[in-house]
Amino acid sequence: MKRIRSREELISKPYLSKTEIGRLLDVSWGKAEKIYTFADEIDHNELGKMRIEPTQVRITSVCKVIGISVNGLKKLIENNKKGVAPATN
Repeated sequence: MKRIRSREELISKPYLSKTEIGRLLDVSWGKAEKIYTFADEIDHNELGKMRIEPTQVRITSVCKVIGISVNGLKKLIENNKKGVAPATN
């Protein structure tokens, strides 16, 4: 039986599945599937035959789709865990 990973553990993984994308970003299955589809297209275009994981996408591709850097996403998750509200402009 697989262990459910926390958001902090998922952010350190280089590749994510649809379920992990949903858990990491706290979105529904449908939204996670759309994000996965766009990230899969990015990976296919950038890596082509050199792709390592056929059923998972790179976390950098997921971040490109949602429009935030990996470091920015890490900070959001850390602040969310601490209970700090995100800064707004």
